[in-house]
Amino acid sequence: MEQILAVILLLLIGMRRELAGSVAIADAAALISLPITWSAVRRLPRFGPILLLALLAGVTGVVLSWIAGTQYEVSSSLQRAMVASLVAVPATTAAFVWGAQRLGARAALALGAGMLIDALPLLRTQDNPWKFGIGLAVTLMVLALVDGRRRIVQLVALAALSASFLVSDARSSLGFLVIIAGTVLWQATAAWFRWRLPPARQLATAQAAVLGIVGAVAISIVLAVSASGSLGEDAQARTLAQSQGSSNFLLTARPELGASWALFMHRPWGYGAGVLPRSEDVQVAKNGMAALGYDPSNGYVERFMFGNGFELHSGLVNVWVAASFPGAALMLLIVGVTLATMIRDLGDLRVTPWLFLAGLVVLQNVAVGPWNVLPAYLPFVLGAGVMQAPLRAPTP
Repeated sequence: MEQILAVILLLLIGMRRELAGSVAIADAAALISLPITWSAVRRLPRFGPILLLALLAGVTGVVLSWIAGTQYEVSSSLQRAMVASLVAVPATTAAFVWGAQRLGARAALALGAGMLIDALPLLRTQDNPWKFGIGLAVTLMVLALVDGRRRIVQLVALAALSASFLVSDARSSLGFLVIIAGTVLWQATAAWFRWRLPPARQLATAQAAVLGIVGAVAISIVLAVSASGSLGEDAQARTLAQSQGSSNFLLTARPELGASWALFMHRPWGYGAGVLPRSEDVQVAKNGMAALGYDPSNGYVERFMFGNGFELHSGLVNVWVAASFPGAALMLLIVGVTLATMIRDLGDLRVTPWLFLAGLVVLQNVAVGPWNVLPAYLPFVLGAGVMQAPLRAPTP
């Protein structure tokens, strides 16, 4: 019976559609189930900092919006959505841990299935639904299914999934899968030749270095393929435009970082959850983007970035805007937990593909992705991180 309840809960945790009151299904389900799932995390030492910072960020977001309410318009729906998503971070983590204790690796499969159900409406609303949600949900499910199986099975699955992203103009997802495939291939080579392995901590450090090299090569390959037009004309145009910019590649690709820095210098304590920007803030952001050589007078800034609150295309910056330094600290803690979880997983020669994919998505979106993308992936990495065993002896 508990296994059935765990599957249902994890399906709900994967659904980010909003209920009445602008609170996501996942956040509501996680918070409501916390009296049950609390038992799974209350004695896990890595859970405490996540809980503390998430609650502090939520309270800070509300207090800041109350203070800013004398000068700014505050959207109550945006405020509820942001605060709920922040305080639900430890609740969704607890739900994943509770589910994993009953389902094992199938917990990742159930959570991915919830994400897939949540993404199905994209089939009607998007021209490229595979790129914008369905693809990653299916990929997480497939990688959960092949978790623990022979490496050749994992490599075949990764190759097939990479091909699907190759033809759907998805540079980031393709790059992530190439990185994971390279890591699995390296580990298969080490196991095949029965190389003498160092202790777990040294092995994790060595494999992290290998992963960095594989990542750099994978990014170079994906950018070269994109520039050649193999990922489609749109991806080719974006890659060539970004590579020819006057700033470095990252700043050219994401000029929102210029807006973020300008807003931070303008108001370093942030704004508050649900606070809507004024024309003064929009102009500050435009000036920051213009300093990078980007022309902000194209409608994108007014419609996407500031048309319905603040959207700086960075989870770190968006949460700083809403919850000031406690929110930024929460995001940095998430980065730290994600990296530590991935490194600990490199303590032997059996990488967990679904965990690495979720971890790479989290790291990307903390830096240069919308906050609303992150909550669906956080239970994978935070849940795995808080219950992960210390580095152990390597296994072939």
